[in-house]
Amino acid sequence: MKIFRNYFLREFFKFFIIILLSFTAISVVAEFFDKAAEFYRESPPVLLVVKYLLLQTPRVILYALPFASLFAILITIGMASKWREIIIIKASGSSTKNLFSSFLVLGAVISFIALILGETLVPDATRKASYVRKVEILGESPKITQDRGDLWIKGLDGSLVRVQGFVDNENRILKTSIFSFSPSFKLEKRIEADEAEWDNTVWNLKNATVFDFRDSTTTKYRLLKSGSLEEPKIFREEVKKPKEMNFMELYAYYSRLEKAGFRNLKYTVRLYEKLAYPTINFVMILFGIALALNTSWGGGIRSAGLGVIVSVLYWLLYSVSISLGNTGMLQPWLAPWISPLVFGIAGGVMFTRIKE
Repeated sequence: MKIFRNYFLREFFKFFIIILLSFTAISVVAEFFDKAAEFYRESPPVLLVVKYLLLQTPRVILYALPFASLFAILITIGMASKWREIIIIKASGSSTKNLFSSFLVLGAVISFIALILGETLVPDATRKASYVRKVEILGESPKITQDRGDLWIKGLDGSLVRVQGFVDNENRILKTSIFSFSPSFKLEKRIEADEAEWDNTVWNLKNATVFDFRDSTTTKYRLLKSGSLEEPKIFREEVKKPKEMNFMELYAYYSRLEKAGFRNLKYTVRLYEKLAYPTINFVMILFGIALALNTSWGGGIRSAGLGVIVSVLYWLLYSVSISLGNTGMLQPWLAPWISPLVFGIAGGVMFTRIKE
C-alpha cells in the first residue's frame, strides 16, 4: 500500500505543478495584454512591467490552486484507470478508498497553505502591484494615505482632511476632521463632523463643529457644505480594496463601518469569503477522488474534460451565491460557503459509495 501511495503522490504532484504553472502563466499573460495599452502609452522600463506582473503572481496562484488540485487528482486517477492500475490494486486486496483517502490530508494541507497565502503574501503583493501600476507606471501621485484605518487626504483648498472610513454603496464618509492652516503652517481652523454625504455636487457635513482659532470661536452646524473634499470617485480609486486586505484588516474596517451604523454587504461577504475560499482546495480533492473512482472515465484528456465541467459548475454556483449575498438575498456569512458545502456534501456521499 505504501508503494502505491508514494507512486500516486508523485504522479499527483507532477500534474499539480504542471497545471498550476500553466494556469498561472496563462493568467499573467492575460494580465499583460489587458494592460498592454497602458504599457504602450506610458512606455515604462521592461523591468518595471516584469515587477508588476510578478507582484500579481501570488494572487493568481491563490486562485489557481483549486483548479490545479481538481485537475491533478482527476488526471492521476484517470491515468491509473486507463492503465488498469486501479484493477491491479483491487486484485491485490488493497482498498482504493483507503489508498486515496490519504490525499484528503494533502487537500487539508493545501487549504491551510492557501489560507496562509491569502492572509500574508497575497494582500501585500496585491497592494504593491497596485502602487507600481498607479505611481511608477502611470505616474499618478497618491492622493490618500491610510494610517491605522484612518484616511488622510490633501483637501482641494489646501487643508488636511482625516476620514475614518468610506461607505461605498451610500457615498458617505464617517467621522471627518478638516484642518486649515495659514501660509506659515499655523493651524487656523478645525472642523469636526459626525459624517458627510455627497449630494452630487458637494459634501454635506452633518453635526459639524467649527473651531476658529483666529478669533477663538466655536460654532455648531446641523448641516455644513464643504468644498475641501473631491468627489467620491477618489475614495473608490484610492482606498484599499478587500483583495488588498487580510482578514483582520478587513474585519477592522468592516467593524468601524458597522459601529458607525453602516453595513456594506459586499465587505461582509468578502470577509467570510477569505475563510471559505481556501477550503475549496480540500473540497476539490474530495470531490475529484469520489467522482473519478465512481466513473469509468479513463485517460488524461477525458479526465481534463471532466475537470472543466466540474469547474464551470462550481464557479457558476459560487458566482450566483456571492451575487445573492451581495444583494442581501442570502445571509452574507452563508453566501461564500454555499458552493463548498454543496460540493463537499456531494463529494462525501460519493466517497462513501466507492465500490471496492
